[in-house]
Amino acid sequence: MFDHHLNNLLTGTHLSNLRLTFRMVTKHGVWWRGLSCFRATSKQTRLRDLCGYLLERSVSSVQLNQVYSQMHVNGLHRDNLLITKLINGLMLVGESRLACVIFNQVDCPNGLLWTSMIRGFSCNGSFREAIKFYEQMKHQYVQPNNFDFPVALKSCATLEALFEGEQIHADVVKLGFVSDVFVQTALLDMYAKCSRIEMAKRVFENMREKNVVSWTAIVAGYCRHGHLEQAQELFHEMPSKNIITWNVMVDGFARFGHLKMARWFFDRMPQRNVVSWTVMVGGYTKAGDMENARLLFDQMGEREVVAWTAMISGYAQNGKPDEAIELFHEMLAADVKPDEITILGVASAGAQLGSLHMSNWIEDCIDKCGFGCDVRVQNAVINMYVQCGRIDRAFCVFEKIAEKDVVSYNSMIMGCANHGDTDRALCVFSMMNRAKIRPNSITFTGLLTACSHRGLVDEGRRCFQLMLDSGYLSPTVEHYACMVDLLGRAGHLDEAHKLIENMDVSAKASTWGALLGACRIHGNLGLAEVVSQRLFELEPNDPGNYAILANMYAEAKMWDAAVRVRMLIKDRQLFKTAGSSWVEVCDPV
Repeated sequence: MFDHHLNNLLTGTHLSNLRLTFRMVTKHGVWWRGLSCFRATSKQTRLRDLCGYLLERSVSSVQLNQVYSQMHVNGLHRDNLLITKLINGLMLVGESRLACVIFNQVDCPNGLLWTSMIRGFSCNGSFREAIKFYEQMKHQYVQPNNFDFPVALKSCATLEALFEGEQIHADVVKLGFVSDVFVQTALLDMYAKCSRIEMAKRVFENMREKNVVSWTAIVAGYCRHGHLEQAQELFHEMPSKNIITWNVMVDGFARFGHLKMARWFFDRMPQRNVVSWTVMVGGYTKAGDMENARLLFDQMGEREVVAWTAMISGYAQNGKPDEAIELFHEMLAADVKPDEITILGVASAGAQLGSLHMSNWIEDCIDKCGFGCDVRVQNAVINMYVQCGRIDRAFCVFEKIAEKDVVSYNSMIMGCANHGDTDRALCVFSMMNRAKIRPNSITFTGLLTACSHRGLVDEGRRCFQLMLDSGYLSPTVEHYACMVDLLGRAGHLDEAHKLIENMDVSAKASTWGALLGACRIHGNLGLAEVVSQRLFELEPNDPGNYAILANMYAEAKMWDAAVRVRMLIKDRQLFKTAGSSWVEVCDPV
C-alpha cells in the first residue's frame, strides 16, 4: 500500500503531494503504521530514509529531479550516499550530463561516488569519459578499488586505448589487486582487444584462479586476431564451457571465412540461442552463400532484428536486391522493427534496382520507422535517388539534412557529375566550402568528372591544383584518369600524355584508355598507336582496345594495319560482350 502510494507520488510533474509527504514524515515520524523504516526519532534521518527509498524506485529523470529538489529543500543535497543513489539513477536513465553536473557540486566525493560515475559512463557508452573520471579520481588521491579496475579496463578495451590500459595495469600491481580474478580477466580482455595477444596470454597464464569468463576472454582474443588454431586448442582444454564460449568459436571461424569449421562447432553446440543462429547466418552472408544462409534463417525459431538485417544486407551486398526487398516486406509483416543497418541495406537494394516507384516506397518506410533524420540513412536515400536518375529528388533530400557530413556532399556531387549536372555539382562544392567541411579524395573525383562532362578545362585544372595544394591529399590513379579524360575531350592530347608520363603513381588501363578514346575523337592516330601498345600490355584480353585502333586504321584507309589488328582479335579469341538496356515504366512524379 505504501509502495503504491509513493510510486503514485512520483508520477507526473506535480510536487505538491510529494512535499506533503515530506512534511508529514517530518512532523509525525511515521507515514504508514506498518512501515518501520521511517520510525526513526531524528527528523533528518527520517527524511534521509525517505529520499533513499524514493531514489531507488524512481524510473525517469522527472521523478529523480523531483526527489532531488526535495533533497535541496531539506538540506540533504550534500549527502554522499543519497547523491550516489541519485547518480546511479540518472545514469540508468541516460542522464549522464546531469549526473556530471551534480557530481561536480559535491565538495569531497568518496570512492563509492567516483565508482558510480565511472560505471555509469561506461554503461552509457561514454568510454572516454569513464577513463577521464578514473584519471581524475587518482589525481584527487582517491584510491581505486576492485570495482573500478574492471570498468575502466573495459573502457580501454572498447576504445583500444593501450597506453591508458597499461597505466591502469600499473595501478593494479601497485595497489595489490593483481590476484583478483575479475581484474585479471578485464586485463587480459583489454590486451587482447588492443592487439597485444601475447601479453593477454601472459596475464592468463599467471592467473591462479581461472573461471569460464577468463577462459572465454582469452579464446575470444585469439579468435579476434585470427589465431584460430590456438583458440581451438584452448577451447578443448577448457574445463567447462558456456554458450558464450561456443558462440565465440563459431563467430571466430565464420569471421575469417572458415565456414566448414564454423558449422562444425555450430552443429555440436549443446544448446543454441539467437546469437548462435545469427552469427552463423551472418557468416554465410559475408561469404556470399545466400542459399545456406536462407536455409538456416528459415530454421530459426526466434528471429531478432540482427538476423533479419544480416539476411537483407547480405542479399543487397550480393547483388540480389529483389530478394532483399521481399524479405524486408516479410520483416515488416512479422512486426519486427528495423534498425539503422536494416534501413541502409534496404536503401542499397533500392539503389541497385534503380526503380523510382520502389525508391519512393522505401523513403516512406524510412519516415514511418523514424529514421528520416538520420544522416547515414539520408545519405543512402540520396544515393538511391541518384541511381534512379532523379537528381531533383536527391537534392530535395540533401537540403533537408540538418547536419550534413562529407558523405552527404560527396553523394550529391558524384550524383550530379554522373548525370551531367555540372553546375549543381560545383554549387554543392561551394556549399561544402562555406560549411567548412573538408573535401576528400571522392569529392575531387566527382568534381573532375563533372568538369570532364562539360569540357570545363580551366575549372578542372583549378580543382586539380586545389587538391595538390591541400597538403593532405595526393592525386590517385582515378584523379589522373579524370584529368586525362578532361584534357583529352578538349583536344589537349599532348598535355594529357605528358600528365600520364609524369604521374607519381603507376598508370592503370583506365588512364590510358581515356587517352585512347580522346585520340579517336580527335583523329590522332600517331599517339593512338603509342597508347594502344601500353594498353595491349596492361589489358591483353580486352577486345575493346584492339577494336578502337582497328577502326582508327580503317578511318585512315590503312586497310592492311586494320586487318592485322582484327586478326589479333581473332587469333586471341577475344569477344566483346553485347550491350543491353532496360526502361522502367511508371507513373509520372
